[in-house]
Amino acid sequence: MKQIVRRLRLWLAIGLMFSFCPGPAASADDKKGWPAAWERMRAAAEKEGEVAFYTLGDYSYVKEFEKQFPKVKVKLVPGRGNELLSRIMAERRAGKYLADVARIGNTSPYSLYRAKALQPIASAFILPEVKDETKWWQGRHQYADAEGRYIFVPVGSVSHNLAAYNTDLVNPLEMNSYWDLLDKWKGKIVVMDPRPGGYGRSGARFIYYNPQLGPRYLQRLFGEMDVVLSRDYRQAIDWLAAKKFSILLFGNGDDILEARAQGLPVNVMDTSSWKEGAALEPAAFTLVLMDKPAHPNGAKLFINWLLSRAGQMAVQKEGETNDSLRIDIPKTEVRPYLRRREGAKYIVTWTPEWMDTEPILKVVNQALGQAK
Repeated sequence: MKQIVRRLRLWLAIGLMFSFCPGPAASADDKKGWPAAWERMRAAAEKEGEVAFYTLGDYSYVKEFEKQFPKVKVKLVPGRGNELLSRIMAERRAGKYLADVARIGNTSPYSLYRAKALQPIASAFILPEVKDETKWWQGRHQYADAEGRYIFVPVGSVSHNLAAYNTDLVNPLEMNSYWDLLDKWKGKIVVMDPRPGGYGRSGARFIYYNPQLGPRYLQRLFGEMDVVLSRDYRQAIDWLAAKKFSILLFGNGDDILEARAQGLPVNVMDTSSWKEGAALEPAAFTLVLMDKPAHPNGAKLFINWLLSRAGQMAVQKEGETNDSLRIDIPKTEVRPYLRRREGAKYIVTWTPEWMDTEPILKVVNQALGQAK
């Protein structure tokens, strides 16, 4: 019995000893050893000499990267999201793995994810400021894939692409819900066609997956309101300015505001106070790391810089439309109406459940068929 008691005391003493020991050595080594890992990766990236970045939209912020790392050139492959997706998949079928990092929109990356063409992006993170999730909105990294590992979302801007109006014909103060748009504007609404993609599809996604709107709203909009569809953003704005239509849905907010600055009677609607909330969008700025990058170290260097304070400040400056999800950087470069505001109701549009567009297009096509 005494021997058993002695053993119990010994085990208890050993347990207490380990309970007061510092955490795993790997975490301490990681904190101390990142500069050496960074320099090794940087040297390897400079030896590779470039990083291939497939991207849509504006991309002049890469000049800031090349200023900081002049030995690593960014090989830009620009295009639209669906075009770049088709190109990447065609290259892979031919056994060519040319892309390193891609920014190809909000839904196209999901096709790469389902094709298992990506690797977890956090595997590239080295800088502590990038790894530290307290530096990011809601205290965590944001992802658009179900596993929360592959499609990184660094930007969350308030959408100004959902609704616009002719300022001579519409008083926006009379509306506080998307349903109000369907009250008296039959035959007076032009909608960007959601079927090809772009802002039209993003707008339809917001409507379809918003629990206070949903498929019923799309059915009424496309089936009962005698809407006219457009695939040309500028044409739709011209129609709005010429009073051919009173309301424009799912247009390009930047183009609308540019037209307003030129003296045309058009403006975007501020929907942040509406009952259904405003859309918080990644501004087509999601980021993925290919599973077989041609320049693995160049890809790591580029991703770490792009998600650093310096990189995200450069991204915000680009067009002044990208409100970074980093919360430790100033927002003065972002246009006021695109900045997240405390207390406002936002619907996050990059959740994995929102990525499937097939049911949306099915509802739209059925409603348009009924309208005809």
